[in-house]
Amino acid sequence: MKNLNHWIVSLDLSKMDEILVGYSSFLSTVKTPKTITFLHVIESGPTALNIVEQFPEIETKEEFEEIIRNELNEKIEAHFNNSSIEIRLIIKEGKPTDQIVQVVNSLEPDLLIMGKKVGYAGEGIIPKRILKYVPTSILFVPENCRYNLESVLVPVDFSEQSAKALQAAQSLVKHGTVTAQHIYEYRAQFFPYMLSEEERERIDDEIKEKKSTFIDQFSFPEDVNFVLTRRQQGRLADCVYEESISQQADMIIIGSKTKKLPNLIRHDFTDKMVGYNFGIPLLIQKNKEKYTEFLKSIFKE
Repeated sequence: MKNLNHWIVSLDLSKMDEILVGYSSFLSTVKTPKTITFLHVIESGPTALNIVEQFPEIETKEEFEEIIRNELNEKIEAHFNNSSIEIRLIIKEGKPTDQIVQVVNSLEPDLLIMGKKVGYAGEGIIPKRILKYVPTSILFVPENCRYNLESVLVPVDFSEQSAKALQAAQSLVKHGTVTAQHIYEYRAQFFPYMLSEEERERIDDEIKEKKSTFIDQFSFPEDVNFVLTRRQQGRLADCVYEESISQQADMIIIGSKTKKLPNLIRHDFTDKMVGYNFGIPLLIQKNKEKYTEFLKSIFKE
């Protein structure tokens, strides 16, 4: 992964903060950025008022913010005290989704790191919204992740963007395994129009040929493990999950593509992967320049 010089890590004063700060510290030993900006949004409205009521000794908003700043700095310094990385802490007030999108689009980082609370009802709504409206690559870190990068799984569709995701995986795994998984299926069959054995073999051969072309086109070495998965039933994300278990994957990387407006609103594979309870860090890699132009064209900026 090139040009990962500036990261933003979103904190929310929950138990996830310790995991996010710790994982950011671990990841910085694999790919060292120049700057990490930690961001916390004080949610305005009833939530903020309830917090203030619990601390009657706080007389001003500045005192309230200072308490939060000190608490977050303590967590950050525990992991980055002797680091050469420039560490920043930004505290904003407002709606978390709006503020995160605003800060990311203002600072234009190379990576946004967010927590993924597996099993929490409705928790996937904010990540999906942010995913659509920032041009930055996003790493979703779950509560029970391992601080390890010996095995990375990359679902591929033989496109240029999936090739870049696979190259990103190669740059992260120094000593381990990178697996590219292509999922395909036979066309729908309805009696009496069933695929013959010969037609199935032809489809299998076509997929193998596409795989070979993909490998040659982007010059992938032999140590990249390619897996062809034929989906028979269930969701695509189920196939990825099963392969991640088989490979004992430490991270999943998906290459996100820019789309036309109707597709932006519609649920797609990336959305479903973000909403799936993997328990494994999930990196959605974007082409920042192309995605920025795409968003500008939509909002007429």
